[in-house]
Amino acid sequence: MNVNRMRLLTIAFAGTDQGGVHRKLGEQVRAIRCMVPDTKSLVFVDTRIAPAPANMPYDIIDLVGGGFDPVSRARAFQLCREAVSVYQPDVVYLRYPLYDAYVEEFVRTSPPVVFEIQTKFDLEMPPEAGALERAWAKRILPLTAGVVAVTPEILAYETDRAGWNIPGHVMSNGADPIAIPFAMPSLATDRVDVLCVASFYVWHGIDRVICGMAAEPDVHDLHLHLVGDGPALAPLLTLARDLGVADRVHAAGLQSFHELTPFFARAHLALGVLAPQRKGLTELSALKHREYALRGVPFVAAGHDIDFAPNLPWLRTVSSDDSPISPRMLRAFAMSWTHEKRRRQIRAWGEANVSWAAKIPPLLEFLAARQRSVPLVGAA
Repeated sequence: MNVNRMRLLTIAFAGTDQGGVHRKLGEQVRAIRCMVPDTKSLVFVDTRIAPAPANMPYDIIDLVGGGFDPVSRARAFQLCREAVSVYQPDVVYLRYPLYDAYVEEFVRTSPPVVFEIQTKFDLEMPPEAGALERAWAKRILPLTAGVVAVTPEILAYETDRAGWNIPGHVMSNGADPIAIPFAMPSLATDRVDVLCVASFYVWHGIDRVICGMAAEPDVHDLHLHLVGDGPALAPLLTLARDLGVADRVHAAGLQSFHELTPFFARAHLALGVLAPQRKGLTELSALKHREYALRGVPFVAAGHDIDFAPNLPWLRTVSSDDSPISPRMLRAFAMSWTHEKRRRQIRAWGEANVSWAAKIPPLLEFLAARQRSVPLVGAA
């Protein structure tokens, strides 16, 4: 099939507090429509959590529960089936919604469905829920037309769970250089400001920095700024208080995309994912890493982000473990990347390497091929 003539339906479930995810979804849909104008996009949300993002190129469907509890999931997949009936897509591109009976029925009764997978979800769940997810994965994955994963490691994981050589494609996360501006540095001279923007979970590993601050009390000019929310935020602030460094750990709360610009301008250094091993990963494709690059801010991360070579001079890779991260090291690294010209080098690299423009065409070729395919294995 000619890619430009394909009819594509994209579906996602995303909390309204997940600004980075919604920004990715919007950027991705805009880039897809440049090549596939006949693209319909649905995103299920729950606006009780936070307001829905404005001016997005997809249809926002507001459900109490957001499609993650049994009642709202039943309604969400009813609406998905209705969209398939009305729109008659050649392929459905579904961002992982949690494998269960609703997903199985949808895959069985819909045109070819391709999943987009971001992580090893079962390893992020409580043990009992993870075991149930794995049981559903064995039933559902053999029925799907293919899997798009953000890293080779995740694709191999899903292929193994499928039990057959499922058609797969690796597409790391991207970012839009037009939407994400360069952050003109406006740095303090009497302190070092380290920034992390996230919905905080344990695998972000920010506790490693807080423990490092406590272990090196003589480095008293390094301040940590946490922008966002998430289940790990309160424990991090408690840890900072218990370790006596709360005066240098600052929580700014959830900020809109436009409100982030001053934080990046003041940041000497940013923190990426620092403990990927806590969710069973060695490879990453973190949205925040791509935004840091486009903002022109050097950053520190653990593991291997597949778009970032480990020898990039403005990326410091630390070990993937639970050891404290030295604030002395952070300060020294940050101070070598304070000048605007050096930071524009980071931005230029980001423009050339993380833009959706290079990532979407191979994805669409993969999706177009899937509409001709038929799964080779029945459900277990």
